[in-house]
Amino acid sequence: MLSHTPNLATPFFPSLLTLRRFGCLFLLALVGWIFCNSAQAGIGGENIIVVVNAKSEDSLTLANHYVQLRDIPPSNIVLLEDVPSGLRVSLDDFREKILKPILNELNRRELAAHARVIAYSAGFPTAVDIREHTKKLTDENQKKYQRPVASINSMTYFYRWVISDSPDYLGWGSNFYARGKFERHFANPFAGEAGETFQAAESATNDATTAEEWTAAATRWSDIADDYPTLHPLNIRAAEAFANADDLESALERLAKAVASGWANRRYVEDSESLQKLSGTEGFNEKLEQLQDVPMKNQGPVPFAARVGWTSAGHPIPNAKGGMPYMLSCVLGVVNERGSTLEQAIEVLKRARKADRTTPDGTVAFAKTSDVRVTTREPLYADALAWLISRDRDVEIFSSKLPTSDKRYSGLMLGAASFDARKRSWSMTPGAIAENLTSLGAAFETNSQTKLTELLHAGAAISSGAVAEPYALVPKFPTPMMHAYYAEGVSAIEAFYLTTTSPYQLLIVGDPACQPYAKAPIDFVRMEVGEASGDKVPVNFFWQALPGNKNTSPTAAIELYLQDKRIAVARPTRKIEVKLPSSLEGALRCRAVVIGRHPTQPRVAITETLVLGNPNIVPTIDAQSTDNETLQIKLACPDADRIELKHLGRVVAETTGTSGTVSLTADKVGRGPIQLEAIGYVGKQGIPSKLQLIEF
Repeated sequence: MLSHTPNLATPFFPSLLTLRRFGCLFLLALVGWIFCNSAQAGIGGENIIVVVNAKSEDSLTLANHYVQLRDIPPSNIVLLEDVPSGLRVSLDDFREKILKPILNELNRRELAAHARVIAYSAGFPTAVDIREHTKKLTDENQKKYQRPVASINSMTYFYRWVISDSPDYLGWGSNFYARGKFERHFANPFAGEAGETFQAAESATNDATTAEEWTAAATRWSDIADDYPTLHPLNIRAAEAFANADDLESALERLAKAVASGWANRRYVEDSESLQKLSGTEGFNEKLEQLQDVPMKNQGPVPFAARVGWTSAGHPIPNAKGGMPYMLSCVLGVVNERGSTLEQAIEVLKRARKADRTTPDGTVAFAKTSDVRVTTREPLYADALAWLISRDRDVEIFSSKLPTSDKRYSGLMLGAASFDARKRSWSMTPGAIAENLTSLGAAFETNSQTKLTELLHAGAAISSGAVAEPYALVPKFPTPMMHAYYAEGVSAIEAFYLTTTSPYQLLIVGDPACQPYAKAPIDFVRMEVGEASGDKVPVNFFWQALPGNKNTSPTAAIELYLQDKRIAVARPTRKIEVKLPSSLEGALRCRAVVIGRHPTQPRVAITETLVLGNPNIVPTIDAQSTDNETLQIKLACPDADRIELKHLGRVVAETTGTSGTVSLTADKVGRGPIQLEAIGYVGKQGIPSKLQLIEF
């Protein structure tokens, strides 16, 4: 297909005749026009919700920098006015003053379809007092080891339980998104009637000896797979049973469905006696080439999606069918006397942004000492080492608190109560993950033990630590496989949650979107406004495929956004045309996100601001003067009755008439690159300006 025009029917603009507010018009439930269900995951700026303490200059300033670095849309920024002070907050205050307001805003703005990360700027509590929940525990081990303090990001990740006031997130395996052993792929993920149906298919498989019995077993697996198309192991089981029945055509069809829905391990297919019966079958090698040649000891990485839930076997499934939903979360920086200065926190984010898709050649290293902080995870090193070596990554085990070489490290897994990284001879590659298993790495209220921020200052893009005593239990910390999955191309935040089965005490700090090993497409999308016809004007997206290499992937899908709202997901098509009402005027933010055909679904956004209607009536923003305390801004919009000025999507000033000057102060907008937008109102019609960055 060379081009396509989606049918944007009247419901796309439900507020056109009532609100007449340009900024509210682009609202569309995902069109089913060329919908690509498999390309709904991965992390980019459009998926990150930045939460800001509106009364903290540090919070505003850090957010200003991150929004500019990651091209975060204004609609993705949530400013909270009543953030509790201090490092620790009560469960009720967290739920009522932080979590619920965020979720309410996501629902109000209809961002839930593509929001995947909630990133807290500076100025927030880092820990939540959850004694109300630990008092409800009945399991003796949980009562002993699950302490009544959780991290702010983990309580956001487990939002479903927090909102329902349930302590179930305190279980040892409450994070179903986390990867497990390879055989977990084939575990029964169902309860009730669906679980019984699965068991029946398993029994039929175990008892099958004749072609007729294998066909019956294959049919059972196929029926379940058709009901749950995202559970790709079901199609693998069906393919094996069909192959054993010598129905190779059906077997290949089921294998193709498994690959299309996420099956990625090549070695399993090559080692399966049943599936090897497909060797020589037309189309088999093509499917084999789409798979990853990695070890079978652990499940492979999968991109995160918040719009679905996850099964106990680690696979995505609709919430309505029993999936457990989560929301990735982290803290961008901890500006505190025992954490980072504001300047240090900004520098971490700047350094991380430069690392994306650079494929740095560094060493992944693991400490080996007699400290329990090391021996807790040491038995798990082998799996990660095998995976990394299979990908030709340089690895190292060192017998000290910190490395003593002058190497460049892309990953460090440590275990020590205290260390001093300031006198290091080694360095970290851009985008490195480094973390340390210890009791109080994120307990910023005490001087005891080295804080996670020391690793950020030493060059890491992201790190983590416990907000309270975790008792050196493996489920509470990332496993060594974090570095293997990161090397596969997932984002930094995905790498942490993919490998921590009980993360409720883990504070994660840094850039969640950092992805130095992402194999993203390098294709280009050009955007332009076409010639109006009647009462419609087309906005055209032109996709251009470019030659790739071993560190890229071909484009599998393209997401389209208008004015920060996702309007469609399309297969790569030379031209995509979106028709809008020709009466619209002003600047239109357009974003095309190309998503790679790779198990990690890497994404790259191309953004452009187009102008609809008469360009001469678009509001303008001019910085008149700046001193250390005040920023003077002149606003103008021909024929306007009034002009609003927005910072990070929030109205911060207003003038009447066609022009005027307003003053902004750092306590209102923070410092750094200030993102501003003007909306000129002619009657009830709003005309938006282009976004403008002004350094303050």
